Amino acid sequence: MTDTAFHDLITVQRYAAQLSDLDTKDRDARLNTVAEFAEFVGRTPDEMIAEIFNEETRKYRKRGFYSDRVKEFSAAFDGPRNRQLARGNVIRSFFIANGRRIPPEQPDWI
Repeated sequence: MTDTAFHDLITVQRYAAQLSDLDTKDRDARLNTVAEFAEFVGRTPDEMIAEIFNEETRKYRKRGFYSDRVKEFSAAFDGPRNRQLARGNVIRSFFIANGRRIPPEQPDWI
């Protein structure tokens, strides 16, 4: 997916609108994280939002799938644990900005 096509997606535009108070560097870093995650799961951001929740039944369908993928995506980052969790939180905030929720990861100490 081209950079322009990615930024034209409605779900990305909704998320970007939520990031308007951030500086350009932080905003771009978060959008790049969402793009990397979309590539990681092999779906567009619009497809992710559409498939996680069934509008007809008003029930979540693939929340476990995305929760597991967020955990894998975060763990694949070569860096300290707090940076890994931050990457996962960026993905969760993308879903929240689009009206969907992925539960936060439980800390290891619980």
